[in-house]
Amino acid sequence: MIGTVHSSLVKGNSVHHSYNRACTTHGVHYFKVEQNVAFDTMGHSFFIEDAVETKCVYDGNLSVLTRASSSFLNTD
Repeated sequence: MIGTVHSSLVKGNSVHHSYNRACTTHGVHYFKVEQNVAFDTMGHSFFIEDAVETKCVYDGNLSVLTRASSSFLNTD
């Protein structure tokens, strides 16, 4: 929830065997999420929180074996 961040990014990470999401974007603009891998995570792997975020880029991310969760949002 830091607003406009022209040079901030999450790039080239792996998140695996997690009981939560891999990456959540919340209240930020111009943020980049690139070339990340999520394996065996729960809920939305790459999640845009409130839909107020603008001009964020999600590019080249991969999510494999995403599991449902009853403790997150209904859509998870």
